[in-house]
Amino acid sequence: MIYHVITTPECNLCCTYCGDKAFTCGEASASKKLKFESVPSSPTYPQTQLNAFLKKDKDKPVSLIFYGGEPLLNIDFVKKTIDAQIKYKTVKNFLIQTNGTLLHKLPKKYVNKFHTILVSIDGGKETTNRNRGEGTWEKVTENLKLIRKNGFRGEIIARMAIEEPTKFYEDILELVEPKCPAGHKFTSVHWQLDANMWNDYEKRNFSKWSKEYDKDITKLSAYWLSEAKKGNVLRFYPFIGVLDSLLNGTEYFLRCGSGVGNFTILPNGKISSCPIMSGVRKYYLGDIKTAKPEKLPFKLKIGGKCLKCRDFDLCGGRCLYSNIAPQWPTKGIDELCDTIKHLLNEMKQITPEVKELIKNKKIKKKLQFLKYNCCEIIP
Repeated sequence: MIYHVITTPECNLCCTYCGDKAFTCGEASASKKLKFESVPSSPTYPQTQLNAFLKKDKDKPVSLIFYGGEPLLNIDFVKKTIDAQIKYKTVKNFLIQTNGTLLHKLPKKYVNKFHTILVSIDGGKETTNRNRGEGTWEKVTENLKLIRKNGFRGEIIARMAIEEPTKFYEDILELVEPKCPAGHKFTSVHWQLDANMWNDYEKRNFSKWSKEYDKDITKLSAYWLSEAKKGNVLRFYPFIGVLDSLLNGTEYFLRCGSGVGNFTILPNGKISSCPIMSGVRKYYLGDIKTAKPEKLPFKLKIGGKCLKCRDFDLCGGRCLYSNIAPQWPTKGIDELCDTIKHLLNEMKQITPEVKELIKNKKIKKKLQFLKYNCCEIIP
């Protein structure tokens, strides 16, 4: 299984769709019912205890995703965990979800141990700096060039958070075909809609913007297919994740894996289904001191109208947290679901051509990836 390990809940940025909204958006009635508790600023459990828990996991390979806050605000813990696991040999894959601003501070011998680095970047310079703070884009792209120069050969995934007024198609092309010489050329991208996560629907223009987003998904699908015909299979995770199911019949109960094959270890050793549920005591699944990994799955599951949707098997329900504690009114959630259905339909339309490309060996790389690798698949 895969475990998010929260190194610290603290962050060095205050992005418009994250820390900023924590101050500007009130809670919806569903989340008011949840009681949040603070968690320690750094893990309080010893490495021996973490390893003893991970060693009990028979669902191999065991992978760790360092997560935050910003995980590299606690570099010492990251280093100690990797050093310990080199000794214990329990963990096969190390991943990290980072804002990328502190990557230069982690010694290259540790950076080069990562299977995957997921870095938050929302497109080109203008969009990223507007969302994440002036100078963020420059620092991130500089650090990505540095780690490549220092020998990192793993996958680097751009994680975009998108909302209006973002022009999605333009911004994702800025990642894969950067116009600026200082830009980093990504071949792997995941994007997530900032939707139904905050009590902000009435302040937004999501209804109108979502229609433009759908048009961009159609354009991007055509672009992805044209590149695939040239043998360039871009790893756009919402596309390849869905295509994997359509082509190979790969099944998911929830595509992000939360509460199924992907769990979160909080700094106090408590276990939750996903990082967003950090501090929600009601939904803790256990503690690394006593929990058995095989007993964790399916304690929390998607429910409600998702179960009656004809696309549920392919979608999986999008987000466990927002399903349990929805922040938007029904109208907004329906509009969000419409964007998902549109993306699924676009993938269904190109599946026959993709199948032919694979059959004729024009696509040589299989659409495979590390399952539950911090890419939720459904935006």
